[in-house]
Amino acid sequence: MDEVLQELRQHQYHQSRIPALDALETFVADGAAPDSELAELRSRSAFSRWYPVPGGHRVLVLYEGGGCNADRFTLRKGVWDHEHCKRCSARIPSMALCWVSRDESSVVLCDDCYRHVNRPDDAAG
Repeated sequence: MDEVLQELRQHQYHQSRIPALDALETFVADGAAPDSELAELRSRSAFSRWYPVPGGHRVLVLYEGGGCNADRFTLRKGVWDHEHCKRCSARIPSMALCWVSRDESSVVLCDDCYRHVNRPDDAAG
């Protein structure tokens, strides 16, 4: 059995709908020096998405509370509008029914991967 499948089988899951969440947005120019403000914000959340745009990247960091430099970061309501399946990376839109781990790890699975993860070893082929 592959390591990812083995790790995913260690969790218990329940069906859930994940709402659209807020994120902090900023722009990072191509070739910009390391950014301590962005690094600190990312260390608090651990979730960020980088979208290529002309001249750099539009960066979203999941907002989980706390302060930030309002001149540098803009709070965007509901812009974190999807998740990705931990196994296959399929896009799961907000409020779609999916499978979420019951523990603090916040593993998200689509229906197909949930069925695969929960098959007996001899049927996983």
